[in-house]
Amino acid sequence: MIITAALATILLILGIVYYFVSAHIAAEAALERYQIPLLPHVRNMYSMKRVREAPKEITSTVFMLRGDFSSDFYDLFALQKRATRYCDNDTKADGCDVKLPRSYRWGTLSSKLVDALELMCKEPVKTDFYAKIDDDLIMSESKFDDALRVMAETDCQVSGGIARDYGFYWPLGQIYIFKRAILEKICARFPVTISLPGSEDISFGKLINSTDRDMFCNLHGRDNHWHRQYKDDHLRIKYYKQQNH
Repeated sequence: MIITAALATILLILGIVYYFVSAHIAAEAALERYQIPLLPHVRNMYSMKRVREAPKEITSTVFMLRGDFSSDFYDLFALQKRATRYCDNDTKADGCDVKLPRSYRWGTLSSKLVDALELMCKEPVKTDFYAKIDDDLIMSESKFDDALRVMAETDCQVSGGIARDYGFYWPLGQIYIFKRAILEKICARFPVTISLPGSEDISFGKLINSTDRDMFCNLHGRDNHWHRQYKDDHLRIKYYKQQNH
């Protein structure tokens, strides 16, 4: 009786394993059939050729798409304090600099990004750099300013964690930095008439819609920023929740 029960348990476990393995293989096969060919890898910004000296004064605009789900202590870090905070129209959160015309959900963050950029475009494009950051980005001001200096010395136009799987390059959302010319290019497209995916990161890439590898560079070449968690011998920081759904 005990042997029969044990055998039944083993068969059940094998059946579950077989089910999940089969499902994974089927999913991989489907992905392989429909996947867009990956674009070439982009270069590490810190290893790119320096083609000019950085100006003594570098100006930047940092902005954040803030939601009510953000921690009350999101501005614990100095870089977040530098950010212009764009919030939903019906936000209940404190510390908003700009209220956007609508309320948004996780699946409509592309609309939130477009609305924020459109408001920026109504003002003169003044600063050398623009940087979008998440509320749970962990990055020191000195690392950020150093990234601007290095980027100013290269021909890179958009830096971040650059993905390449949608037929165009697009930056991962925790931080991406772009030069004035990119914002001017985006502003020239307003009002936006193309269909955009729900993801604001991918939508930013689609607004630029470029496969020119030389325009993009990878900001992850050094340990200069972290997403959601960081630890060293003296300090540990971790965000436990970031989704707004």
